[in-house]
Amino acid sequence: MNEHEHEIQKSIAQYLDLKGLCWWAVPNGGNRNIITAKKLKAEGVKAGVPDITIIHDSIYYGLEVKKPKTTTAKGTLSPAQITMISSIKNHGGVVGVVYCVADVINFLIENGIK
Repeated sequence: MNEHEHEIQKSIAQYLDLKGLCWWAVPNGGNRNIITAKKLKAEGVKAGVPDITIIHDSIYYGLEVKKPKTTTAKGTLSPAQITMISSIKNHGGVVGVVYCVADVINFLIENGIK
């Protein structure tokens, strides 16, 4: 996660806390040494898992946080993220790609999360 995505996710975290939702961040990213990476993979850490998990009315909702277009192009999904999002949707979950808190607000409204 780059610094811009970090700042956006911090704002999203504050908003989700204010909403009182059941949610958590998934710290899948970051640089790790090869030994740690192998241990985490053996424990079930999977590439492409959305950055934020929300549980509401027994449904999994994932938010993949990407940087918006600035002086550089907006963030895009990796092949692993595309595959994981497809799997989540095929198993009844809902995933949105968000670039700001306004996108999160719209995602929650569209999915009936008050």
